[in-house]
Amino acid sequence: MKKLVFALAVAALCGCVCEQGGEAKKKPVAKHVVLIGVDGFGARWIPWDRMPNLSNLRENGLYAVGRDNFPTSSAINWATVFYGTVVEVHGFREWNSRKPDPAPPAAALDGDRLPCIFSEIRRQDPSAYTASLYTWDGVGFCHNTNTLSFVKYFGGEGGDAYPSRDAGVVEEGVKELAKKPKMILFYNGQPDSFGHKYGWGTPEYTNACERVDEGIGRIVEGIKKAGMWDDTVIMLVADHGGEGKKHGMANLNCFEIPFLVSGPAVKGMRLREPVLLADTAPTIAELLGYQVPECWRGRPAVVKR
Repeated sequence: MKKLVFALAVAALCGCVCEQGGEAKKKPVAKHVVLIGVDGFGARWIPWDRMPNLSNLRENGLYAVGRDNFPTSSAINWATVFYGTVVEVHGFREWNSRKPDPAPPAAALDGDRLPCIFSEIRRQDPSAYTASLYTWDGVGFCHNTNTLSFVKYFGGEGGDAYPSRDAGVVEEGVKELAKKPKMILFYNGQPDSFGHKYGWGTPEYTNACERVDEGIGRIVEGIKKAGMWDDTVIMLVADHGGEGKKHGMANLNCFEIPFLVSGPAVKGMRLREPVLLADTAPTIAELLGYQVPECWRGRPAVVKR
């Protein structure tokens, strides 16, 4: 009997490892978060003078050079963005993981016991509308798409197809803004694709960044057209940078990533540095007034001055 009681107690503790004490809703900073994720967009390679829309968001928001996980590869770090924790916890350790490998005890794909930002929004606010649009299929395995209101993968063959596919994300995503989503992801993959083909910092890479900036401009216009501007926070993050035609190495060209939080709602706030990529999901939860799960290892990066 004692063994049974002990087992039930342990099971109860394990079952609520990701619960936050109390579900009292905080006062939100914003009603909506638009997350722009740009693959391979290293902080040291941003052509600010060729990206006026991104520069404007930085000048009117909060910006820091953040740091991702080692190795500086895609699946590891996109999982970190969505799951608010490090590779040792979320388990995505390979370059292009299709599942946690090896699967940790709280595997993200095993009943979602480790919550991603989208599943946590769904748990705390079941009526919230959320959306995710992306052009690299691996991103779909790095967050719980089953908890989204709308999800769309823009496929295609070859890296040269990324510009048109990324443009599709922007076009379709702007339409989704009319539904006033609580959170929406716009993922662009072309900087990484052109970095691998031509090299980080090359003219071709810079041109890809310029196209991303054009998309950012259309997203901002879409937010304003939807009547959401005053109540929306735009966040931009990346998974890694690069060097030569590769990434994954332990150097700052790969390790440093942009961390941008912008919009009228963040006026009077500051970023608590140093900023880590794992801070993305907790920051979004804090901005929207949701409780931050205890099992996340990141922390809200935006605080009042």
